[in-house]
Amino acid sequence: MKITISPALEQEARNYATLSRSFTSDRHDFHEGGLSAKQRKMFEGKLGEKAIQQFFVANDIKFVADSSSHEQADLFDFIVYDLHGNPLKVDVKTRTKKYHTRTLEMVEQMTKKPKDIYFSVQLYATNPFTVALIGYALKEDFLTANRIENLGYLDNYVLYDSELNASSTIIDLLQKNN
Repeated sequence: MKITISPALEQEARNYATLSRSFTSDRHDFHEGGLSAKQRKMFEGKLGEKAIQQFFVANDIKFVADSSSHEQADLFDFIVYDLHGNPLKVDVKTRTKKYHTRTLEMVEQMTKKPKDIYFSVQLYATNPFTVALIGYALKEDFLTANRIENLGYLDNYVLYDSELNASSTIIDLLQKNN
């Protein structure tokens, strides 16, 4: 499934990236350095989040978007609710290269700030930007696979695309808007 990012949401992502670039973590040393690189990576990540937001709206899924300050690390990208009304933390993992075939979550993040659902998306630098929903994983999927890799930038839990769940299957597991 591909989602075209609306101009308004693209501008929101651009504005957030501009504001947050000085506060973005230096922990991901696999990216080139500098403020412009931080701003670009934040923008790309925010576009992925905007695509998931559009997915939730299109499927009438009840959600709350993160509203933390650009000066602090967020605890989640969204909160959604299961059919019993229990809140679930969502994290969006945005890829930018065709050869990216894994979804990663830092072991430290999984331990200290775990999420319940991880959406994996592919960003295409088209005009307008488009995002493909690759699939999703539950926290338990990462823990069950228990595959940890370190390619020179911290230990990460890893799931390959073939191990992800189809995005369409999450719709029936989440609460709809009333």
